[in-house]
Amino acid sequence: MDPALPGLVLTGASGFVGRNVIKAASGRFRLYCIARRSMEEAGVQPEANLRWLQVDLGDRDGVLALAGRLRGAVDYVISLAGYYDFTNAEHFEYVRTNVHGTRNLLDLAREVGAKRFVFASSQAACRFGVTVTEDTPPDADIPYARSKRAGEELVREYSQWLPAVIVRIAAVFSDWCEYPPLYTLLNNWMSGRLLESRILAGRGQSAIPYIHVQDLAQFFLRVLDRHQSLARLCTLNAGPDGAVSHLDLYRLATRFYYNQARRPLCTPVWLLYPMVLVRLVQNHLLGREPFERLWMLKYVDQQLVADSRRTRELLDWKPTPRKTITRRLVFLIENMQRNPELWRSWNEAMLHRTANRPQLVLHERLCAAMDSERDEVVQPVVRSLLAAAEGAIPGNGPAPRSLDSQVLTSYVRLLCQLIVTTLRTRNRPMMQQYAHTIAFLPLNAGLSNGLASYTLFLLGDQLIARFRSRPEFQRLAPGADDYVAMTIHMAMDQIEDRLELARLQSPALREELRRMAPPTNNARLEKVVNQLEELCREAVSGQSWTSPPVED
Repeated sequence: MDPALPGLVLTGASGFVGRNVIKAASGRFRLYCIARRSMEEAGVQPEANLRWLQVDLGDRDGVLALAGRLRGAVDYVISLAGYYDFTNAEHFEYVRTNVHGTRNLLDLAREVGAKRFVFASSQAACRFGVTVTEDTPPDADIPYARSKRAGEELVREYSQWLPAVIVRIAAVFSDWCEYPPLYTLLNNWMSGRLLESRILAGRGQSAIPYIHVQDLAQFFLRVLDRHQSLARLCTLNAGPDGAVSHLDLYRLATRFYYNQARRPLCTPVWLLYPMVLVRLVQNHLLGREPFERLWMLKYVDQQLVADSRRTRELLDWKPTPRKTITRRLVFLIENMQRNPELWRSWNEAMLHRTANRPQLVLHERLCAAMDSERDEVVQPVVRSLLAAAEGAIPGNGPAPRSLDSQVLTSYVRLLCQLIVTTLRTRNRPMMQQYAHTIAFLPLNAGLSNGLASYTLFLLGDQLIARFRSRPEFQRLAPGADDYVAMTIHMAMDQIEDRLELARLQSPALREELRRMAPPTNNARLEKVVNQLEELCREAVSGQSWTSPPVED
């Protein structure tokens, strides 16, 4: 990483806003990205100045353990991670992630000596019906708003040690929408159904401010650029002045979509109640979760209007005129029409996000156990292979005991390390890069072409048996079994695919390999094992990685 660049810790890096902040900050900061999801799941590309740290903010020990890696390397922290849903029900993640996770991150920021902590709050934390300025209290009475209020209070408490900025964000959208309430409205209005496509709740005066995600990413960078001129603790509004109503959106969207203005059917609240109830029942019978909820009817024709003059003066910043929701809505409609599948997949992912990720805990425990017990797993497998009788292993060829014991041990170490590395880096497709070495060594030694799959099968049994014997895996046993078995089965399939391809394309090569003398030393195999071990070390240290090519 370039030591001349300032260091930035970014939480919620795999999320909608986080990914866009990464793009905007690329080349300007050394990025330490914290997320629950892996880099590959988030679709973030490796960069020289980016390190990915897959940690759950609610795991205090896991967060504070990062201090050793980050101390002295961090100038700023932007806290984007947070839980929300649209059920309006109490959920433990509101406290665990939004409150306890914020405290954990504040303690980490203090520990590593950050110059400024930036906390992402929401304008929706304020009551509807008032004009939201930088001084408006976050006093809305919904679970999400209460968790944000608690987070803001923590930031105020810690500001005596850590300069901080609270950023209250407007509703965030992109050219693909990615804001669930707006996505639901557009889907209804563009459905073409006789009644549903014309319904507006109340008088259509429900209104909030919107900000394009690209403008928001630039807003955060502007805060960092101006942080020295800001007070030790200040609150800023990220978004435009005013608000845009459902009626305004309906008129624009239907004109763009249908090429003509359509008159809405304004529906009173008393009639909306049975309509929402019917939809709830229908979706329940179909096993689906509807977006519309009865609690939302309380906000029909309510408005959240912003006044962000002070923020504009402090930052010398304003939203880009061409990226306002009214100017950008035509892009949303165009993307909906031309790429309906992509439109649906991106927005449905936002609607059905996973809050609790028990696999993250399972993954860390599995990787730690596999790192520490690799040699203990390898030796019993080697003994089983050496003791295997002729014909015990599927495929043609003599038993493995005819192979040099050091070579056989290194081969099993390679297979075991491949499983460890694949799990550690969360990159199952990397197996394809190593399939050539794994598949063809047995043929080169004149052994059974089923040796690799058979060895992986033994490794899987060994790993699962060892995990089941450890107390910390008792509760997670089925998940651990599946997690390891899935990876091993994928490795077996990749190897079999490679052999099948060679059989079809190069039958002469297979015969030539069978006639070659078996390897007399394990140097090449150990080189590949070392490559995989290095990938593991990079994953543990949070570095970006790419799978190195295997030399033939």
